[in-house]
Amino acid sequence: MLVTDQNKQALEHAIIEIAASDTAKQKTAKETLVMDQINKAFEPHVLAAPINSYVSFPNSDDIRHHVYSFSKAKPFELKLYAGQPKSPIIFENTGVVVLGCNIHDSMVGYIYVHNNNHVYMSNEKGETTIALAPSEIKRAWLWHPRNAKGVSHKQAIDLAKLKQAKGVVELALTVSPEKATGSFEDVFKTTN
Repeated sequence: MLVTDQNKQALEHAIIEIAASDTAKQKTAKETLVMDQINKAFEPHVLAAPINSYVSFPNSDDIRHHVYSFSKAKPFELKLYAGQPKSPIIFENTGVVVLGCNIHDSMVGYIYVHNNNHVYMSNEKGETTIALAPSEIKRAWLWHPRNAKGVSHKQAIDLAKLKQAKGVVELALTVSPEKATGSFEDVFKTTN
């Protein structure tokens, strides 16, 4: 699949979540997932996490950070720290968790907490490979942190388009300019 914006530009960090006809139960990540802080930025910028996963927030910078979220899916706060916080945080609700740093307003990151076994993220070229046949897909959604309808909005994917496609499927999403989401406060305004 190829995910682009309204101007046909590739969208990195787009998530495609699929509810499939298989009956496998959603699994929690077996190991603790990591959302690091490197060069005053969250790394990775977007993290897809199965529901009930634990996420660790190490600080690899040589300065202290104060990580927090006001998101409905998981409000939390890790007060000013360096190195490794005491314990990882469990994410027990689905939804988008917008992360910020109380010290560095330009630090914004996202944890996409899902409850489906089939979740894919686009690379820097907007590409991702779906490991399912179109007939196995019951429902599908497209999400991106810069969605013009808000950071929590998931756009339904037209399954007829998937089933009729021969070769690469292109999905387009209307997004806000990158500068519109330059600080935690700008992003958080669109989540509530």
